[in-house]
Amino acid sequence: MNSTATAPLVLGFDGSEGADQALIWALDEARARRLPVRIVHAYDGTYTYGSMAMYGNLPAADTKLVRSAAKTILSRAEADAAAYAPDVEVTTEAIDGDPAPTLLAQARGAALVVVGSRRLHATGSILLGSVSTAVAARASCPVVVVRGPAGDAAERARVVVAVDPREESQEVLEFALEYASRHGAPLRAVMCWHPDLLTEMVWSPKPPAPARGEAWLSEALAGWRERYPDVDVHGAVIRDHAVAGLVSESTAERLLVVGSRGRHALAGTLLGSVSQGVLHHATCPVAVVPLH
Repeated sequence: MNSTATAPLVLGFDGSEGADQALIWALDEARARRLPVRIVHAYDGTYTYGSMAMYGNLPAADTKLVRSAAKTILSRAEADAAAYAPDVEVTTEAIDGDPAPTLLAQARGAALVVVGSRRLHATGSILLGSVSTAVAARASCPVVVVRGPAGDAAERARVVVAVDPREESQEVLEFALEYASRHGAPLRAVMCWHPDLLTEMVWSPKPPAPARGEAWLSEALAGWRERYPDVDVHGAVIRDHAVAGLVSESTAERLLVVGSRGRHALAGTLLGSVSQGVLHHATCPVAVVPLH
C-alpha cells in the first residue's frame, strides 16, 4: 500500500489508560480501512515546574525534560502498536503546542481523528476531557472518542446511529453504514421521540411512537439498504429524550454515531446539545460526524 497519498488516521495519545484503549481502537479501524496511523503527542515545552532553592517549586524552563518525556510516551505507543498490529504502518510525532489546536490542525489532512477519555470517576462515569470536547466540536473530519470498550463482535454488537428528521442525516448514516459494512456489524438507526408535557400528564397507557415517524424512518433507510445489502439494518423510533435514549440504546454496543453542526465560533458551543450530552454519558466509542 502506498500510504504517501493516503490520508492517515490520526491518534491523539497522552499515555493515559484512556489513550491505550483509543490506540487499540485506532489500530483495528486502520487495519479495516487499510490506512496508516499517525500517533501524535502534543506537549507544552514552554514551562514546567522545577525546584529552585529558597523559592520552592516555581515555573522554570526545562524543554529538554518535557521533550524527553514526550519521546518516551511515543516510544511506548509505537512498541505497543507494533506488537498488536504489525501489519499497520505507524508513525509518531511529538509536537510542541497545546493538544486541542494541535489535533485540530492534524485533522485537516486526516481521514479520521481518534482520542481517548480519562479514567473512571468515583461515581463510575467516564470523564470527558476538554481536549476531546474541543476536537470533536471543531474538527473538519469525523472524530471518534473512545468512551469505553466496544461491544463484543462475537455477540453481534451493533452500530447505533442517531437519525434526526430535522437535520440532514446523510453524512452520519453513510459513516455508520460504511463502518458497519467494514466490520460485519448490524446497524440500528434510532430516532428519539418525546411527547409534550400535556401528553405525559394524561392518565393513560403510553401510546406507541407516532406512525409518521416510523414511516419517515423506514423511507429514509430504504435507499441505504440497497446501497449496503451486506449490512443488517433496522430502524427504531423510541419514546425518550435524545441523549438518554441514545445512551441507553448504545450500551454495550460497537459504536454510537451522531452528527454535529457548528453553531458558534467558540469551541465550547460548537457541539449541539445532543452530541455533547452523548459524549459525556456514553460508555462505548462515539463517532462525531461534522455536518457540512
